[in-house]
Amino acid sequence: MKREEFEDTFRSHYSALVSYVRTMVADEDECHDIVGMAFEGVWKNLERIDVATVRAYLYSSVHHFAINHLRKQQLRHQYIDYYKKTTQVAASDETLQTYDERMKTAMKVVDTLKEPTRTILIRCYIDGKMYREVAEEMGVSVSMIKKHISKALRMLDEFRRKNAKIVTF
Repeated sequence: MKREEFEDTFRSHYSALVSYVRTMVADEDECHDIVGMAFEGVWKNLERIDVATVRAYLYSSVHHFAINHLRKQQLRHQYIDYYKKTTQVAASDETLQTYDERMKTAMKVVDTLKEPTRTILIRCYIDGKMYREVAEEMGVSVSMIKKHISKALRMLDEFRRKNAKIVTF
């Protein structure tokens, strides 16, 4: 694909792509950002993309970007809901003190985890990083991150079950 063809493609498909993304994403600015990312992908691969298939490539790209956006948005809502629930419970001084005790106990369990499981759990759950980010930082696959998270959560759950009368997470 040549630069002139890219400009023609941009002019002829941009509005339709934004309309297509609007069927999935409510925020107008996000729709434009998603379409912009798709065109950025075309621009970066200009030499490899054929004019005959660029339309399909663009629709496929915006569809995937929109789905990823919706997944991130859903995850954000889950975090917000979790935060609301935990802050409602942590209203009294007594509840805060109990929460601090539970967190100290949980951190003691986390400290007993072997590397890299401990680091992965801290980066994902305490630092709030996405699995993909941690995988890139550590030079491993996302499935490896999931494996270590699953192992860590299993160990925390085992500790909680053994000490159910003492600590509830």
